[in-house]
Amino acid sequence: MPEPSAHSPEFARWLRQTLRREDFSNLPEDDVEALRRFAVREDHAQGVELFRQGEAPEAIFIVEQGEVELLYITRTERLIVQVIGPGSSVGELPVMLGTPYAYTAVTRVPTTTLRFPLETLQTLIDVHPHICFRWLRLVSRRLERANRRLVELAGKSAFEQVAHFLVHELDERKSLTIEMTQADLARSLGLARQSVSRALGELAELGVLARHRGRIEILDKDKLIHHLPR
Repeated sequence: MPEPSAHSPEFARWLRQTLRREDFSNLPEDDVEALRRFAVREDHAQGVELFRQGEAPEAIFIVEQGEVELLYITRTERLIVQVIGPGSSVGELPVMLGTPYAYTAVTRVPTTTLRFPLETLQTLIDVHPHICFRWLRLVSRRLERANRRLVELAGKSAFEQVAHFLVHELDERKSLTIEMTQADLARSLGLARQSVSRALGELAELGVLARHRGRIEILDKDKLIHHLPR
């Protein structure tokens, strides 16, 4: 049976019929690389919705390149839950728990994703449970980062929260430039925009960063870390 395209609805059935234990014995150590062959690789422009809050889950995504913004939307607010970058997965919990997506996922910049349709993922899990551990490790890493961020921000001043957030984003994005407006930063932290502007101003005066339209440039990461509370 010829291998159908991963886009094809026949792909999951083909996997079930053809996969053998040997197909999993030499998977790369890197989780994303190991899963790549089973995915649909898709390129997205900026501002594309991968899925919408409240929808029934149909797929899981791994960000290969670019950034995806997770938004919780109410009648009056558009809150940024998290911004995820390359190597992070999104949408896995609704798929595994059978619950609607809890937020909307939108590309912040031109982004490439690896999409795993629900049927393909279920086939992989059924045929070889070892693949589950690939997903568990991806999910665990993201949850660990989220939990660490909650602990770091608990009870902190606006200045401390902004500093912690910037350090976290530097580690996530592997770049000294953070493409984010002050309004987005305020929504991410649940702070007043004036409080965020004041904190960024103080950090700029200390020579830690420079503010530009729509982005924040970190000039001295070590000095930024030095100003975190001990």
